[in-house]
Amino acid sequence: MSEADHQPASGLDRIADAAPAARARRGRRSPALWQGLSLGLFVLMVSLGLAALSGRDDAGAVHATLGHELAAAIAERRAEPIHAALDEAARRGQLIAATVRDADGTVIAELKGPSPTGSERHLQIDGQVMHQGRPVGLLSVVSMQEGGGSLLARTLLPAFALAGFCALVAWGAGSTLRRRLAPSLSALEGASAVIAQGGRPSLDRITDSLLAPLARALENAAFTLASRRDEAMAREQRLGRIVRAHDEAEWEWWPATGETWYSPRFPELLGYTAHDAFESQFKWRAAIHPDDAGTVRRARDRLVRGELQRTDDPIRLRVRDGTYRWFRLRATADRDPQGGARCVSGTLEDVTRERMTLDALRESEARLFHAVRGSFDGAWDWDLGAGRYFLSPRLSEILGISQAQQPQTHDDLLERVHPDDLARLQHAIDEHFLRRESFDIEYRMRHADGRYLWVRDRGLATRSPNGKVLRFSGSITDITERKLAEEAVVRLAAEKQALLDDVPVAIVYVRDNQIADCNRRCEEIFGYRQSELIGCTMDLFFNSYHELPALLEGAGRNAPQPHAQEAMLMRRDGSPLHAYVSVRQVSTRTSSPEETIWIFSDDTARRRALDAARREEHFSAALVRSMPGVFLLVDARGALRRWNENLQTVTGHGAPDLMGKSALDLFPEVFRPLLRRQARRALTHRDSTFEADLLSAGGEHLTHAFSLYRLDLDGLPHLLCTGLDIRAQKEAERSVLAMNQRLETRVRERTAELLTAMRELESFSYSVSHDLAAPLRGIDGFSRMIEEDYADQLDERGRDYINRIRAGTQRMHRLIDDLLGLARITRNEMNRQMVDLSAMVSEICSELTRSEPERRAEFLIQPSMRVYADANLLRIALDNLLRNAWKFTSRHDGARIEIGCLQHDRELVYFVKDDGAGFDMRYATKLFGPFQRLHSVGEFSGSGIGLAIVNRIVQRHGGRIWAEAEVERGACFFFTLEPAVQ
Repeated sequence: MSEADHQPASGLDRIADAAPAARARRGRRSPALWQGLSLGLFVLMVSLGLAALSGRDDAGAVHATLGHELAAAIAERRAEPIHAALDEAARRGQLIAATVRDADGTVIAELKGPSPTGSERHLQIDGQVMHQGRPVGLLSVVSMQEGGGSLLARTLLPAFALAGFCALVAWGAGSTLRRRLAPSLSALEGASAVIAQGGRPSLDRITDSLLAPLARALENAAFTLASRRDEAMAREQRLGRIVRAHDEAEWEWWPATGETWYSPRFPELLGYTAHDAFESQFKWRAAIHPDDAGTVRRARDRLVRGELQRTDDPIRLRVRDGTYRWFRLRATADRDPQGGARCVSGTLEDVTRERMTLDALRESEARLFHAVRGSFDGAWDWDLGAGRYFLSPRLSEILGISQAQQPQTHDDLLERVHPDDLARLQHAIDEHFLRRESFDIEYRMRHADGRYLWVRDRGLATRSPNGKVLRFSGSITDITERKLAEEAVVRLAAEKQALLDDVPVAIVYVRDNQIADCNRRCEEIFGYRQSELIGCTMDLFFNSYHELPALLEGAGRNAPQPHAQEAMLMRRDGSPLHAYVSVRQVSTRTSSPEETIWIFSDDTARRRALDAARREEHFSAALVRSMPGVFLLVDARGALRRWNENLQTVTGHGAPDLMGKSALDLFPEVFRPLLRRQARRALTHRDSTFEADLLSAGGEHLTHAFSLYRLDLDGLPHLLCTGLDIRAQKEAERSVLAMNQRLETRVRERTAELLTAMRELESFSYSVSHDLAAPLRGIDGFSRMIEEDYADQLDERGRDYINRIRAGTQRMHRLIDDLLGLARITRNEMNRQMVDLSAMVSEICSELTRSEPERRAEFLIQPSMRVYADANLLRIALDNLLRNAWKFTSRHDGARIEIGCLQHDRELVYFVKDDGAGFDMRYATKLFGPFQRLHSVGEFSGSGIGLAIVNRIVQRHGGRIWAEAEVERGACFFFTLEPAVQ
């Protein structure tokens, strides 16, 4: 037994020794007997209680012993020695269960014991395990106390013992106990003071059996308190090191009291020193920037109400020098069991530098974005190391492709270059990479809609220190309009040259007194070739030496207006040339006549006419009289000055009646506003033409076509009017209109006849097809009968002939049926309606799958495709396209057929795509003609009518169809239809 088990017995012996002396002093009084019995009963109960306490004391001792032994193993997390020590303690009966955890609470070792019975009571001791002055884990020890199940032993006997003790104290044992327990009580008081001060008390002086358990419990409590204190100090030091390691400041706020706590780092972030009264000078409301006050207030209220678990907001705070800095304010709330905010804690971090960097970065990105967006160029970047290619959104827009479809490699982009420009572009890139020559080239690129654009491509390579090209970046400019303008300029120059060559006058351009250019008429008039005239002087044309200087002098006076006069010139053969010469000086920076334009009009005929006129003074009158139609000259007041005899003849007015007459009086009232407008136009633009009726003296309206020309006579504007009688032309126009009406009637009649003929032709075709089909059926039937009845009489060649005859007749029959189907598609009327294209395709695909269930095929059908079309015709077209795809994928192990639609230039394009045999695109133009096949009958069966039927159905729907394919890579048929109205 332990020492505690012997102490009650020794106390009972002392009481037994003291009992005879007490009876001798008190005599034979009976109360002494009862007092002795009470004292004995008290001593017995105290012994039982101390025995129970000794069990707890034993558990504490086991805990302390094991904690000391296992401290190193727990610190190193070695489970095997810990299990061995626990098993040994259980074998000795010191414990029945135990649990060992590390500093993080993880279980290292555990020993489980039996549950207590009715007569047993388990006692559990928990405590920290210290190693080298720091906590390394937690040890929980469970021991067993016997006889703890009786209510009398647990409750009544200690109560009676306490009552007896009180009676004994009352009886007079108080003084004895005080003398006996005084030193121990004094030691306990000193130990309590030492524990309160955080020390480790020494209780070796307490030897009294009654207070020894209390002393050991107090010593255990001091040990546990010291361990907890050391753990708390270690935790506080660790948190202090962590806080000092980062740049954030901590704070706490208690909403109930309004009290706020700040870490030492908090005033440092705001520029306060240790000497500043931070607590009195800093106020949240005054320090927060006015624009951020609302954000902080809303975040705080939502955090207190429980709407947020934590907040994280960038705010501006005014620091000690009065400026604002950016901070990152984080906060979280500690809540009571009712959910209320008991304490709000958080951190404050200075993010001014990061904010300034971020703002600068955003501003730089914004400038770059606006610069790129404002530019008409498209940027590109070729990463040679990664093999990636990047196109800017502007370049994608120029090429008409989306960002998702843009080329990913350089080869993908080269596919869009015009084949004629590809070699030149590759050479320019190679020259730039090898010789570092400037990369600036113009070439053509294919737009998404198939047309080619002229672009100007400029770039620069980025190289490594050793000269290796790492990246190649640049920009592309759309110069299509400029190229078109250049072509237009070339065409305009050609047209101008053609115009100059076709004019009836000679034109010469002189620069620095030498002929620089001339037109073809100049060669015809003077007899020189253009190459002979270039570089010569104008003296070559003039026979007189004084006429050329006179013309140049006149041009200088009239500049920039032309100067014109008659001159006698000389041809190459020496013959004279009467010409009307006009020379104009071209405006230059200097006053010297460096550039002049000469116009020579062959005036020989006019000169001869003038000579004849001089010889005959009435030549002009005869000329006027001989003019067809009417002629009249009107002065500025609108009065007639001169006219021809035809005007008198047509109007029936005599010369006296016309002299001085207003020209408007010759026209009906309804045409006079038109005459005024045309006269103003002629005076402004020098000429005008119109149609009007002349009014004869008898009131008859005579339709004429008039031309007005402005002439300046005697310094006043005049109008020269000529008119031709167009009554015959008007009558002819009316005849033409009547003829057109008759022609339209005949066209309608011919159309009706053509429709009748077409119907008769269709009936004839149908009859012919049936007449052709009957003999074919007979041939096929008789051939089958020969094959069945005389098979044993035919050799291998004969049976082969019979098979060929049957195959030919069956193929001919299919061709006739297909021709009838093609004619029927053209003839039938269309009944357009809303058609679910996806559902129709699904039905056809199901039929194909059922027809050959052993084939592996994957159909990809885009859902919700609806069109406005004829359902019967559309099904025929889709059936032909899908059966073609099914047929041409039959030689592959697995088929993949895709049906869908895509958006192309604001138009929905439907497609049927397969991965079958495909075809050569050089023969794509033959696809949609009747009996046009790209594969032989031996390779794939068919009549060659199916795609012609599809083409005709699509055309009847106002659409178009085309195909793209590659040999053994599959084919894709595209077609357009009218989309469904949503």
